Amino acid sequence: MLSPRQRSGRDAERLAAAYLRREGYLIEAANVRFPVGELDLIAQDGKTLCFVEVRSRASTQFGSARESLTRAKRHHFVKAVRWYLQRRRPRWEGPIRFDVVAIQQPPGAQQSLELIRAAFDATW
Repeated sequence: MLSPRQRSGRDAERLAAAYLRREGYLIEAANVRFPVGELDLIAQDGKTLCFVEVRSRASTQFGSARESLTRAKRHHFVKAVRWYLQRRRPRWEGPIRFDVVAIQQPPGAQQSLELIRAAFDATW
């Protein structure tokens, strides 16, 4: 059984996947779990393989959804992407990109979605 927070996260991921489909992305996988982490969505945008992190917030009290992807979280995300590529797509030679879908869901107000293509890179 999922906790309310997990349920909210899954709902946000479904919302993001539907939004990405409308934007022309082909969703390949969702909630891919590895020993080093989880990838929310894996999709293709044309010939680019996109790893999409979904960030959702009900309020901005502790920062917006966009701001919630800290450097440490980005680093952890990139580790999961590397793990995925090494084990599931070792022959992938096309471009990859790290996108973010930021969702603000204030109680009683209109939600907003923001797609941030190439939100960050893997260089440190």
